[in-house]
Amino acid sequence: MNALALFNPYSGRRLAFLGLVWLTFILICALAAPLLAPFDPLAIAPVDRLSEPGESYWFGTDNFGRDTLSRCIYGARMALIIGLGTVVVSLTAGSLIGMLSAYFTRLGHVLMRMIDVLMAFPALLLALVLMTLLERSVANTIIVIGIVYTTTTARILFGMTLKLKNEVFVEAAVCSGAGHCSVLFRHILPNLISPLLVQASFIFAFAQLQAAALDFLGLGLPPEIPSWGNMLSESRIYVTRAPWLLIFPGILIIFSVFSMNLVGDALRDSIDPRFKDDIAGV
Repeated sequence: MNALALFNPYSGRRLAFLGLVWLTFILICALAAPLLAPFDPLAIAPVDRLSEPGESYWFGTDNFGRDTLSRCIYGARMALIIGLGTVVVSLTAGSLIGMLSAYFTRLGHVLMRMIDVLMAFPALLLALVLMTLLERSVANTIIVIGIVYTTTTARILFGMTLKLKNEVFVEAAVCSGAGHCSVLFRHILPNLISPLLVQASFIFAFAQLQAAALDFLGLGLPPEIPSWGNMLSESRIYVTRAPWLLIFPGILIIFSVFSMNLVGDALRDSIDPRFKDDIAGV
């Protein structure tokens, strides 16, 4: 396969391509944070506390004298870890629940009613309830946000599996003696890869918002971990005196979520034949 084929969904879509460039930049910052960060993100310099952006500190410093730019760069690493972890948890659990519920009708009556109950709660409220039962850590944050988006993934996969299990190729596999696992994972699951990829892009984007909201409310990552949400939480006290503490991490969150949504939209339009002939240029 030609490597340039990966960029086909973004040809003619300027904003989507710029979003892909931004996400690539964030990925580079996350992987090469120790090389790109000018200072240790945890190093405290009381003499330089709340320094304005300038030649020494491009993004200024916080109330402990820590370099904001370095913390933003390391925050990209946490955004990547939480985003990917959430995608893995939600897609794995949601796919299993959705496929099994659609394939086994009686089991589906139980599982999907549980999903409906969870979906009745707003996403942030559900995440807050779950985080109050756990301690603040990276793993627990990923698990909680993953559970929140498992509900939507399960609902989407449930409807698609219901349709696929009545297709001719599935009935032929059953008639040929294929077992339940074979039908689910060799015949149905491959036809769900495309919508799963699109769903993954949106989960990754919204996971950033949920993680930032939990951090801001003091229920997400531990305060010593440099993350964009923790930076927003710490900056609210100094918003009038040091607005750069709020501006820079806020811009990073907005741009990253917006870029991921643009990339996901372009990917969806290229996969779904109903969108292939739509006017490009967005």
